Amino acid sequence: MGLKDIIRAVREYPAAHDDLEVARLELRQAQQALEKSDQDRESLSFELSEQKDYTDFLSYKAEAFQDALKEFCPRLSTPEEMKRFYDTISPSMDERGFTLYRMAKELTGIDVPSCFPYEDNRGLFEEMDGHQLLDWLTAVRFQAVEWEIIPNSTYEYATLLEVDTSTPEYCVFEKQLYKKVLERMGFQDILAPEQEVSAIEDKTTELKLYSPLTADLYMEPDPDSQEHADGTELLVDLYGEDLTAYKKIILQAIKDEMLPEMEEQGLMFAFSGSGTLSEKVLSLFPTVEEVDGVLCGAAVCQVKGSLTPAELTELKDFCTSQYADSWGEGYAQRPRHTEDGELYVNFWQDNNFSILTKEELETTRTASRPLRQPKRGGEAR
Repeated sequence: MGLKDIIRAVREYPAAHDDLEVARLELRQAQQALEKSDQDRESLSFELSEQKDYTDFLSYKAEAFQDALKEFCPRLSTPEEMKRFYDTISPSMDERGFTLYRMAKELTGIDVPSCFPYEDNRGLFEEMDGHQLLDWLTAVRFQAVEWEIIPNSTYEYATLLEVDTSTPEYCVFEKQLYKKVLERMGFQDILAPEQEVSAIEDKTTELKLYSPLTADLYMEPDPDSQEHADGTELLVDLYGEDLTAYKKIILQAIKDEMLPEMEEQGLMFAFSGSGTLSEKVLSLFPTVEEVDGVLCGAAVCQVKGSLTPAELTELKDFCTSQYADSWGEGYAQRPRHTEDGELYVNFWQDNNFSILTKEELETTRTASRPLRQPKRGGEAR
């Protein structure tokens, strides 16, 4: 190295020394960052392991719940059961109902916005949730839409009408829809197989519809009593708990009222309502039954398969009409002789009348007994 090189090196040394110190500082900072990165990686790895353990726990828990559902709960077979199950889990798993709507769209091939161009152009569907969109889809599917031309335009706007949910077509659609939804949500194991569903639909079961029972008892006047010395009869209003002593007489009277055409179907021989209900309800025979010391009217029905809520309502309405205007009206007008007097039994009443299934009766049987007020016969009938 020459003298010039030595002199240049001496001159450049301070700057080189500073650069070296900067490099050393940067190296120390990089080492510290690397150490922190390793610490963060270890912390994240630990958190990931904990999350994996918790995820595995939730997975095992879900599997356990699925096994428990299969073990302790009957498998879902009817649209009502599937819908009730969906309504229970949807707040957590399908709060806005878009899974429900997407399955309906997949099932029917109906795209709501394309069916209603005027409403779509106005942005009507943009803020709707799945439940609202489903209303529009089912209206299209079951032709429950009324169209009206907008003046001075080529557009039509739609008014949705009420969908008849009691038709066989709607029942099939609803069953298929909720089956697809529950399968999509992972609950296929608690759905009844098709062969099991067919067996349930073919099975005949007994359904009882309970209603209040009252009677009017016309008693002969007590010859020793001055109150009815004029010979007028004493009328006593009787209610369910009072009628248990007359149960055999009432049952015999019901038997006497049976017409030859009622032998197989009972009151259903006169049914003229929906075809599906006529096929499902094989017979309906009126009788009386004692429930917790109270004698009630009871319609005993033989039912094939299961009834939808709409069909059950129709059956109750038919039974009410039979009690009020047909069979029950004639039954109430014929006296039954008892040791206490002439008994007129009423299966229907003007006030507080209801027809309930056994389950409904068990939860609503809280009505108080009306007051008994003897009246003169001429004032009552």
